[in-house]
Amino acid sequence: MKSRSVIKQRTIEKFIMSEFAQGNLDTEEQVSCMLLLIQKKLGMSVEQASDFMRNAIGINF
Repeated sequence: MKSRSVIKQRTIEKFIMSEFAQGNLDTEEQVSCMLLLIQKKLGMSVEQASDFMRNAIGINF
């Protein structure tokens, strides 16, 4: 089961990178929608989803 979870995470990371590169994460509304998607698909809290998205696009603070 763990490999299925990793595959799901990698797929979502690639989707986030694609959306970011296309300029589809420019507004607060778009970012909020992406965070909700991450929370639903991966069962994460808001903080975890935010960290996941930052890592996916390479913004590590």
